[in-house]
Amino acid sequence: MTLARLDVVLLGLLSTGDRTGYDVWKWLEAHGPWVGYSARTSQIYRQLGKFVEWDWAQPILDQRDSGPDAKLYRITAEGRRRLDEWIDSPYVPSRRPLDPDFQVRLRFAGSTSPEKALELVRIELEYRKRAEETFDRSFDPVLVPADASAEDLVWQKEWHLIQQDRGHYMVSNLIAWLEATERRLQAQIQSQSK
Repeated sequence: MTLARLDVVLLGLLSTGDRTGYDVWKWLEAHGPWVGYSARTSQIYRQLGKFVEWDWAQPILDQRDSGPDAKLYRITAEGRRRLDEWIDSPYVPSRRPLDPDFQVRLRFAGSTSPEKALELVRIELEYRKRAEETFDRSFDPVLVPADASAEDLVWQKEWHLIQQDRGHYMVSNLIAWLEATERRLQAQIQSQSK
């Protein structure tokens, strides 16, 4: 099942406890950059309202002694079912190496078990290795003006290589992290089975 990124974040957070829209916003402000996602408070509250309409969440009045009462949102059985359906859906990596979909999936689906996290890491790792092996690093003259001087052509080729190196180093680091994470998760699973 396809859920929007905000849906996943909201359902994932609600699955661990009741939250206000402000609580969600605070979490995204602190952790959103690390999962590659952010949202405005208006988006959060609008989506929580839709969750109530769809029976994915129910509002609960949180009476407070100081200040105005707050509205908490609690995940429903239907909301939990939707989240579980997404967690169990096949993961297909994005062509972009640092796409937020992997980060969001790893954060919320991977947290369900070391086995699920390992499955996601292995899928991403296999995809990244295959993409890196088949990446065409040849010079692409499309962005070079037709009337470029010999000197400009030398510069454009060098600039192309610099850009290619940037992508290569980013993906190489990602692959190294995925390999290290795979080993850590395997060790975690082995220690739990003893």
